Amino acid sequence: MAGGGSWKVAYADFVTALMAFFLLMWILNMAPEETKVVLAEYFTPEYWEHQASGPNLKEGGSPVQNLGQNAKDAELEITEAQQTQFVLNKELKRILMADPLPENQSGVASDELGTLMHVSSDAMFEPNSSTLSPQGKKLLDSVVALILKYNVFVVVRGHADPTETGQPAYPSNWELSSARASSCVEYLVKRGKISPQKLRVVAYGDTRPLVSNATPEDRALNRRVEFNFFRPEVLARSNAF
Repeated sequence: MAGGGSWKVAYADFVTALMAFFLLMWILNMAPEETKVVLAEYFTPEYWEHQASGPNLKEGGSPVQNLGQNAKDAELEITEAQQTQFVLNKELKRILMADPLPENQSGVASDELGTLMHVSSDAMFEPNSSTLSPQGKKLLDSVVALILKYNVFVVVRGHADPTETGQPAYPSNWELSSARASSCVEYLVKRGKISPQKLRVVAYGDTRPLVSNATPEDRALNRRVEFNFFRPEVLARSNAF
């Protein structure tokens, strides 16, 4: 009978697919829990929405995308540093979502060096000052918990917009941006008893805007504080700040 053996081909394809499925289940069962968390984060819609809309620190995309592009023969190895980075990214997003911050006043991004969280100065300080607001202290309490939990170093960067004078307390917005970053570091040291060796302060004044300063909304985005989380070995060899 013509075509009588076609079912055997279909059956063989089915058995092959079934074997591949069970092999995948076995591999996932053998994987460490940390790896499963990282992989689950990669396949969520929120992750890809963030990649499409969130800022990137450097061209080349996220570590997960880079790993996917560079993987050979389906050999995808996730290092301890990358696991820490992905978990930090997720926890920082959760922290920002838990606070009543407008969506455009904060954000999280990652590159091959570390994880960056930026928060508008309006959400953390009193106007034209370096005095932390209650909301700013609450956010820093969450940062303290992350530093202690994951043993990371943090570079705190202060930014201002051109309209901020810093006066009467500071001669320019450069000193104002420095004072804001320093206030954050002082709080982290005192509140969490964190070693100052794990912290750095960098001030940029209005020299590194995220967007143009054409509108009040743009200027609000540019006056910000950035928290860049690094693993110790990355910070030791990095000139990124």
